Amino acid sequence: MATSVTLLVGDSQLEIIPQEGAVLADFQINGMSFLAQTPWSATVQPSPLPAADERAWVENWRGGWQLCAPNTGSATEQSAEPAFHGAASQANWAITEVNPDSLTLNWSDSRGEIELSRRWSVSAGVVTAETTATNHSANRKAVGLAEHLILGSDFLQPLRHGVVANLSFCPTSTIVELDYSGAPLEAKGQSSVPALEFSQLSVAQPAKVFALASPKNKSISVEVAGWVARIDWDGLDHALVWQEFATSTEAPWNSQVYALGIEPTNVAHGLGANDSVGPFLDAGETISWTTSLQFFRKVDESLEPAA
Repeated sequence: MATSVTLLVGDSQLEIIPQEGAVLADFQINGMSFLAQTPWSATVQPSPLPAADERAWVENWRGGWQLCAPNTGSATEQSAEPAFHGAASQANWAITEVNPDSLTLNWSDSRGEIELSRRWSVSAGVVTAETTATNHSANRKAVGLAEHLILGSDFLQPLRHGVVANLSFCPTSTIVELDYSGAPLEAKGQSSVPALEFSQLSVAQPAKVFALASPKNKSISVEVAGWVARIDWDGLDHALVWQEFATSTEAPWNSQVYALGIEPTNVAHGLGANDSVGPFLDAGETISWTTSLQFFRKVDESLEPAA
C-alpha cells in the first residue's frame, strides 16, 4: 500500500505519494480540493513495472499532478522497455529530503542513464515543483517532459451545473489542434487569436487536447465561478491543454471524470520526443524547470491575487 507525505502550511495542504510517480495527489486550501481525482482512485496501487500502454496507465491513475518523463505519450515501437507517459510517471521515487514546507525526491531509469530530481514546496495558496533532469550516459538522449497537472474535484464542480471555465493565456501562443492521441491535426498551427472553443470550455464540448506553442509569457489562468487557478512556469517552451468534462463514455471514464489538464511541456504535441527530432538532452547535461500553481478568488475582474 502506498504511503503519502503531507505538507501543511497555513490553510494549504499537500498530499504526495512517492511510490506513485511522486504524484501530488491532493492540494487543498481551507478543505477545498483543486486537483482531479479519478472515480477509481481507491483501487490504485503502486506498480512494480511501468504501464506499457495508455489503458494500463489510466487504470492505475488516481489523478493529481505528476511528471511524465523521461518521455511522454506512447512508447516507440523500438522501445525495449515500453512505458506510456514515461517510466517515471507512476514509478517509486526515493525521498531525499523532508522539511515542514517541502519534499525532495529522486528517480533514475533502470540503466542509471537518466536521473530526475524533484522538489515540491508549498506556501500560502501556492504549490511549486522544481525539477532537474540529468543525462549520465555517454550519448545524447531524446527526452520528453510534461507536467501532468490536472485540475478537477471541487474546483470544476460548478461545470456540472452549466458554468463555463474561462481560459486566459499569452496571445503570442500558437494554438495547435491535436487529436485525442495528442497528434497534430495539421502541419501548421491555428491563428494566435484564441477562438471561443479554446478559451471558453464547457460540458457541451467534446473531450479535446490542444497545444499552446511558444508563448512569450508562460502563464495560464483558469477561472471557474469566481475561483482562479494560475499556472506559471519556466524552462519548458510549450503547454498542452486537455479537456475531459464527463464526455468520454468508454471504460474507465464512464462519463464520470471532470478533468482539465494544464501541462507545461518541452514538446508542442502529445507524441513525445523521438530520436529524429528530439528534444535532446546531451551527454552529461542537466536541465531544470519550475512550475507553480496557485488559487485565489477573482477580485474586480482582475486575475491577480488579492493583497
